[in-house]
Amino acid sequence: MTTSSRRIHVVSFTGNSGLTDYAVSLCRELDKLADVTLVTAASYDPARYQVNFPYASLFRRTRQYPVDILRYIAYTLKTRPELVLWQSWLKYPLLEGWIVMLLRLFGIRMALTIHDLLPHEPKPWSRMVCAWFYRRFDKLIVHSERSVEGLRAMGVHTEPLLVPHGIYDIFRLAPLTREQARAELPGIGPDDFVVLFFGHIDVRKGILEFLHTSELMRDQPHIKFVVAGGRGSTLPAAAAAELDRYKDAPNVILHDHMIPFERVQYYFTAAHAVALPYLEGTTSGVIKLAMAFDRPFIATDIGDFAETLRDWSGLLTAGKQPAAEFADAIARMRADYARYAAELADKSAKYQWPTIARAHAQYLSLA
Repeated sequence: MTTSSRRIHVVSFTGNSGLTDYAVSLCRELDKLADVTLVTAASYDPARYQVNFPYASLFRRTRQYPVDILRYIAYTLKTRPELVLWQSWLKYPLLEGWIVMLLRLFGIRMALTIHDLLPHEPKPWSRMVCAWFYRRFDKLIVHSERSVEGLRAMGVHTEPLLVPHGIYDIFRLAPLTREQARAELPGIGPDDFVVLFFGHIDVRKGILEFLHTSELMRDQPHIKFVVAGGRGSTLPAAAAAELDRYKDAPNVILHDHMIPFERVQYYFTAAHAVALPYLEGTTSGVIKLAMAFDRPFIATDIGDFAETLRDWSGLLTAGKQPAAEFADAIARMRADYARYAAELADKSAKYQWPTIARAHAQYLSLA
């Protein structure tokens, strides 16, 4: 850890989610530039990430939020960091905006990383509430030009830091060949072209479109569609029933359960390409996993996906006929895969965490 007196808190309400992965990756590098503490949930396990910077476990389950948010305020006022960097709103932006103003009254600078401009499945009032929330902060950090434009359209005039979402290299635990990875995933043959849908299974992420694509390509030999991720409690019953229908499909491998941290590397190493047939969203940590494992991706043209492809390899689809467009993109990538793989060389420099941490330090006046 640095001996700098610049004390900052990086806050993630969850302790075992994609936001946590992001916060840990950032803290790992910021800790070399400032005195960093990760403020997170009781479910956080530093051994999982193999990191040793300080942390405080203040949050528990959502039902305990009313008590925990008071604990958080008391802890922050007691420790008095120079700056606090929240990773998104914690739970309720309308309430938490007032907490931000309170902490600023005590001389604590407040910054926010905006991972999604609006909540998933936004309400009619979400845009107004989020715009008000964003204006409470001294500094804002976004990951795409579309997010910058979105902030301006919402009437938020704070000049943000535009910095890409870093790659998730924390999941690369050991050298692993594709053959070794596939040996851990029964059902994948040595000649199969593997397309991976990874992460929380949700309708908005296009899981049904991905499975419909597998049906369109069922007669094409040696193409396997792998689904790896837990079903959310909000998955509609009709979508769950549709998911179950593909459990016995010959070209689908369905692992619809939470993937342990140490198993993530097997899925990405085994895959040729990563699929993101998203229907809605701003950014995705799954892309940064694909980049960490040097895999091209196929995605719907939403959020920052097109911007990321300027620096990476893959294909975008318009999303008007999702299954047919994805089937065509998979066929094109498979036919010319050597070229897509070759394009990956030396393209990830701007997505490395040391570069991202230095940009944070300069923007937040930590360096």
